[in-house]
Amino acid sequence: MLRIAQTIVRGRRAVMAITALLVIAGIWGMMNNRINYDLMSYLPADLDSMQGLEIVDEEFALGTMVQIMVYDESDATVDAIAERIREVEGVKAVHWVTDLAPVTQPTEFRDEEVVSNYYAEGGTLLQVAFDGGSNDPHVKEAIRQIRDLLDGYDTLLTGHQQLELEEVMSQDTVRFALAALVLVTIVLLLTIPSIVVPLLFVLTIGAAVVLNLGLSHYLDQQMSYITGVIVFALQFAVTMDYALFLYHRFDEERRRSEPEEAMITAVATTFKSISAAAITTFAGFLALMVMHLGFGEDLGVTLARGVLITLVAVVTLLPALILTALPLIDRIRHKTPSFDFSRLGHFIAKHAGVVSVVGLLLFVPALWANSQISITYDLNTSLPHDMPSVQADEAISEAFGREGTMIVALEDTGSAVDLERLSDRLEGVEGVTRAFGYGSLVDPRIPVEFVPAEARESFFSGGYTYLTLDVSYDMADPRLTETIEAVRAVSDEEWPGASYVTGQSVLMNDMERVSEGDDVRINLISIVAIVVIIGIAFKSVAIPVALVAVIQLAILVNQGFEAFGGGELIFVSSLAIGAIQLGATVDYAILITTRYEEELKRTRDRVEAITVAVSESSQSILVSASTMFAATIALAVMSSIGIISSLTMLIARGALVSFFVVLVILPAILVVGQPLYERLSIGWPRHTVKGE
Repeated sequence: MLRIAQTIVRGRRAVMAITALLVIAGIWGMMNNRINYDLMSYLPADLDSMQGLEIVDEEFALGTMVQIMVYDESDATVDAIAERIREVEGVKAVHWVTDLAPVTQPTEFRDEEVVSNYYAEGGTLLQVAFDGGSNDPHVKEAIRQIRDLLDGYDTLLTGHQQLELEEVMSQDTVRFALAALVLVTIVLLLTIPSIVVPLLFVLTIGAAVVLNLGLSHYLDQQMSYITGVIVFALQFAVTMDYALFLYHRFDEERRRSEPEEAMITAVATTFKSISAAAITTFAGFLALMVMHLGFGEDLGVTLARGVLITLVAVVTLLPALILTALPLIDRIRHKTPSFDFSRLGHFIAKHAGVVSVVGLLLFVPALWANSQISITYDLNTSLPHDMPSVQADEAISEAFGREGTMIVALEDTGSAVDLERLSDRLEGVEGVTRAFGYGSLVDPRIPVEFVPAEARESFFSGGYTYLTLDVSYDMADPRLTETIEAVRAVSDEEWPGASYVTGQSVLMNDMERVSEGDDVRINLISIVAIVVIIGIAFKSVAIPVALVAVIQLAILVNQGFEAFGGGELIFVSSLAIGAIQLGATVDYAILITTRYEEELKRTRDRVEAITVAVSESSQSILVSASTMFAATIALAVMSSIGIISSLTMLIARGALVSFFVVLVILPAILVVGQPLYERLSIGWPRHTVKGE
């Protein structure tokens, strides 16, 4: 490592030049990243609902669809609007009353089912289908053109929430980034006696973030919108320690040697400690990959990759920047506040038994609070309520008296009688208010040759037909699951061919079913991986159990706060926070335990050792937790996107909770458990009672 450090330090100009080229490539990659705003697309493709969605999308263009409610206009005007929309590139079809009846036919002569399907509260409903998926740039541009086309009419437009979400995110991302960088810089300025050094830290980790996110483009990775934002903040938050460790060691070595030699020693000696810290964080993040939703792999891989890239940047780019800017660093200095935690350490050491019991008892209210939290899988609740598409969706659903819609895709068996019988049975399912299909408009006894081609083509294509079901339950209603299962059972029983139940409410319900147990699986894998890593590092069976148990308490306490703030948590936050908080803050526990081990070897007195360990480690842990808090709290407060604000608030609060738990509970556990560590560890220093 010394040879590598020498090469890095003496070739620092080359390091900075290569990094600059890589950053340019990274920026290009970021600008061309494919961002996915549809979390439901991460569901496994072999699900019945996903197969049904593919069928109705390909055959009937019902997959990617927007709905337009036109108010106070004649049918002739609405027909003209529909015709102009059909001319927009990317539009596959515009469905409204003309699919089933001539526009010239008086309303009173139209079938009641037709009228109730397209007219409500003075408005006329249009449904626009597209050639591509919701993430297709051509579809997004088509929706923008439709919005412009509707300007001047009294309309509501919904179904394009993902496009509006993209527009909101594109406006907010720069604000989020600036706020996070400003807050992180302020924290660093309060702890490092130079204005220049924090800027170099931000520059180094910023370059690593750009490389990480830009690499997604070159790896052809379609990144979720949540991943892009979370990775930006979290990569800063969890890897700032690496930069701090290197700088503090360099500052220490400068007192004994010239800057170049001091940096070579700092890089060589620090690499072992920061790489060990990186491995535990890497393992925690990688555990997210076991999530059954593809979103977990996306987030886990990107976060884990970011840790490794930052590790490399800190031992290559940061030394080069520090040595280059050293004259400026020495010239610009300021005082920083310091905090003395020695009294806290001494108090905990003297009352370790009581504090340990308090720590154990904390599990009881924390577990109770966690049991009071309900997990929501309704992605619509995470969208800003003032988004026009969200308000339009609520208004249109209320106008037609439905909380949700399902689609039953059916293999065409050629029997209109079977279709009518299935429709009647489905209308009898509790929660289904109406079933609408070919049989709703055409008597099954009428020969096919007497049915207008337009009407038949609207319901039969590629060997499939379909029914749409209006449902009176929304995603928050527990009865929805029973309704979905009943619809599936009736379809399988009554329909002689294959049947697939799909639609947004079904997909969200499947998301809940598929994700069931993922939180336990993710947490278990991250715990086992980190216990093994810590066990190898400390050559102990007991030490890793104690450290991970303390962080698990912090995680439970952190999540438990949600029970007092509404008691509802979006599922993404619930799945991810355990692995993220464990991977990001277990370093605090490792740092204080390592220092305790060092002092115990020197003093052979566990009380004195833990007092010094708390006193000397607390400042570094405080800086680390404050940086993590600063990097994420801006997103939590500023973001109007529920998933982002929920997850970042958990991460920000988790940093503070882990700080207090590690600083108060862990020292007591280390003191009380000393006899156990001596027996279940190799080479763990022994405590010698004075006078023996």
